[in-house]
Amino acid sequence: MQQALDAPSGRIEEPVGLPSISPGGYVSDLIVDVLRASGCRYVPLNPGSSFRGLHDSLVNHAGNRDPQLLLCMHEEIAVSLAHGYAKASGDVAVAAIHDLVGLMHASMAVYDAWCDRTPLLLLGGGGPAATNARRPIDWLHSAAVQAQLVRDYVKWDDEPADAQGLLDSVARGYQLAGTPPRGPVYVTLDADLQERPASGDAAVPDKRLRHPAAGPGAHPEALMAAARLLVAARLPVVVGGRVGLDPRATGALVGLVELLGAAYRDDRNVVAFPTDHPANLTGDRALLTEADAVLAVDLPDLRTVRGMPSSRDRARDGTRARPATLAAVTLDPLTPSSWSHAGQAPVPVDVPLLAEPITAVTQLHAAVEDLLSAEPRDARERRTRRVEELSARRDQLRARQQAAVSAAWNQVPIAPARLVAEVWEAVRDRPWLLTLRNTRSWPEGVWQFPGAGSYLGHSGGAGVGYGPGAAVGGALAARDRAQLGVAIIGDGDLLMAPGALWTATHYQIPLLMIVNNNRSFYNDEEHQHVVAQQRGRPEANAWIGMRLEHPAVDLATLARSFGAWAAGPVTHPDALAGALAGALRAVDDGQVALVDVHTAPA
Repeated sequence: MQQALDAPSGRIEEPVGLPSISPGGYVSDLIVDVLRASGCRYVPLNPGSSFRGLHDSLVNHAGNRDPQLLLCMHEEIAVSLAHGYAKASGDVAVAAIHDLVGLMHASMAVYDAWCDRTPLLLLGGGGPAATNARRPIDWLHSAAVQAQLVRDYVKWDDEPADAQGLLDSVARGYQLAGTPPRGPVYVTLDADLQERPASGDAAVPDKRLRHPAAGPGAHPEALMAAARLLVAARLPVVVGGRVGLDPRATGALVGLVELLGAAYRDDRNVVAFPTDHPANLTGDRALLTEADAVLAVDLPDLRTVRGMPSSRDRARDGTRARPATLAAVTLDPLTPSSWSHAGQAPVPVDVPLLAEPITAVTQLHAAVEDLLSAEPRDARERRTRRVEELSARRDQLRARQQAAVSAAWNQVPIAPARLVAEVWEAVRDRPWLLTLRNTRSWPEGVWQFPGAGSYLGHSGGAGVGYGPGAAVGGALAARDRAQLGVAIIGDGDLLMAPGALWTATHYQIPLLMIVNNNRSFYNDEEHQHVVAQQRGRPEANAWIGMRLEHPAVDLATLARSFGAWAAGPVTHPDALAGALAGALRAVDDGQVALVDVHTAPA
């Protein structure tokens, strides 16, 4: 396999004039010691005076290494970068956020991470609480409880009032963020406390306070009920969800699916199963309507397997209520919010399994194995025939999927399916990590995924603007393990936060970014078509207030202004391969490369 990068590398801004050992003389120095002891490698931030003590300690106490400060153009980018890094690395990621106004900027990115169950430790500068320590600007940027802004969509928050409490809360935040069900936590670092000299009784907390706990297993009775359901089913289907971020999930899911002789499909915006596995029927729209038993493994929204009707929408892809018996592995009931309805649609579940997903799948494998050991011969023969039928069905599905790509191959504007096929062909022999992809128009079966951990999914909260920062965060983790970060991003998403490209170029984070540019916020054009149809009004006006034209944004020039290599707009499909080849040469030289591709709305 060709190496995209010879070795992990990147720009580190080197402090000068530091002693070889910088003692921890201030409270903020001890905070950085906690971060370093916890394994933190990076702290993305947009500068703010409310954490100037922490900033100084990152640079002049820790030498800007482990953790390294990463300058971002906006707080939303900083949090999204940490979000992407956490999903790519599997670790708790850290971001620093300026008080009040910075947190307001970051709030949507925090919500995305909460919906996505992503482990983030968010350190917010705050206060000072002591009024005699406040400068005039601090009165504008102080609140009674700063975390109130995000309390409804973080797993935990704290606002410590003393130095040791502050250190303990940072350690506790690490533990809670990384303990299933994982999610973001927020700790307010009082500006005055940060800058005080460390007293003799303030110390880095015991490492046991930082270690995340393992997630729980399933209840034995529920486990056996699910196992019996799946073994007895005529057509059992397993659907993988957020476990697609954990490389361990693929072996567990493949083992269970093969043992059952079941069909498999990935949930939307997820990859947890090898594309070429004969049981992988992702993209088969009829599968769930035919199944009589479904096992949902860590799905963010169970309506994708048991669709619930809406009076405002027509049924799509057969997503109406289905008769199949549903078993669902999830920890979502442990993270409810009284503010957001995310993940709280009333979906009936026949066998709920409240458990850490990979643990539950491993337990189910053992339970199914026990049941099958006493299975009669005719049942084994039926399962063998089902496996053969599913394999043939999968071959037919892939043939249809490939035919659809071929049918659109020469389309102008360029079909998103060809765009994906060309990018796949360009990177397939490299150690790639797909950080983003087009969601609505993704052609299943084209990109050959080995399984979980190869694609980072979407934002979680469907917040536009997540993509640029997350792509850079994912590419950062990829760079550190000699992989190539690849992102296929929409033009609207990119334009929300293009400053993320500066962070990538400045810190020499190689990234191949392809813009699926339909020159529109096209998702909402479709909504306008629907409303116009329902009201008997002209659909021809759906583009108004949606199109990014007159003037068209020159995305290649925009990228170059941030220091990236760029090409485009690519408007003819036959020019794609050449543009991608040039981009990969730039990436091999350690650059960020952006290719702007004009695509057909889909």
